[in-house]
Amino acid sequence: MVKRSSRSDTIFLSDAKKQYKLWKNSYKKRNKKYTALVKKINKSFKMKKKTDKFNKQLSPKFWAGDIDNPNPKFIVISLNPGLKKSSKQDMKNDAKGWKTYKKNRRRWFKRESFQKSRYWNKIYKVICGMDNKALGKKMDEDYILKNVLNLNLFPYHSKTSTSYPSKFSVKQLKIVIHHLDLLFDLIKEKKPKYCFFNGKVWETLLIKHKLFSTKFKEKPYKNNFHIYLLKKDKIRYVVFNRFLVQGASGEGVTTDDLINGIPKFIKKHS
Repeated sequence: MVKRSSRSDTIFLSDAKKQYKLWKNSYKKRNKKYTALVKKINKSFKMKKKTDKFNKQLSPKFWAGDIDNPNPKFIVISLNPGLKKSSKQDMKNDAKGWKTYKKNRRRWFKRESFQKSRYWNKIYKVICGMDNKALGKKMDEDYILKNVLNLNLFPYHSKTSTSYPSKFSVKQLKIVIHHLDLLFDLIKEKKPKYCFFNGKVWETLLIKHKLFSTKFKEKPYKNNFHIYLLKKDKIRYVVFNRFLVQGASGEGVTTDDLINGIPKFIKKHS
């Protein structure tokens, strides 16, 4: 039986629903209200590369997985959803209504594209190592759906995310903090065992800008690949200072590191 959403959960979902409705109305009525919102954010973050700019047509994706799961074991925080090919059919399906949109987000791990994701193939190895789960020939979609919730700081698609600065302006931080508040409220409500933040931008926001109430412990893992750890209210927060798909591979992080080394390291120090 799924528990009713709490106040914190409702705040996150009500914000998501508000933006979803703005997108749906813009999509159906062909107006530019949603486009203007995303365009303003692109301008605030000075997105110069076309591949970095947030997509103004696709529906916002606030999460992937079962948002109604009251207590997922792992929460993975991504910067924003990636973008390969925009699908008119996907947009048409999402525009059918909030209930359909939620079902589509819940079924994301069942999509063929999930098995092909380099991002999730690496995250999956770490999660299986953390949970002592044996790896199969393909990622276990049912296991992921039951145990993992993926949240996005920004719900807007982009192909890459290389334009973020090493230090954010006050104007940029104001936008970030609004989204972070919603995420942390939801995380506190869900009470996962582990919460992962993957990439350099999280080191900038949570460590350098100290956008968290408690200080993280920095633990060098290998070469310049560092892991920041914090336990608060029984939740273990883990920040990787390199994006596992790209940057960490340059630090000599191997498949064995993902499956065994990193999980053992986190358990030992957290």
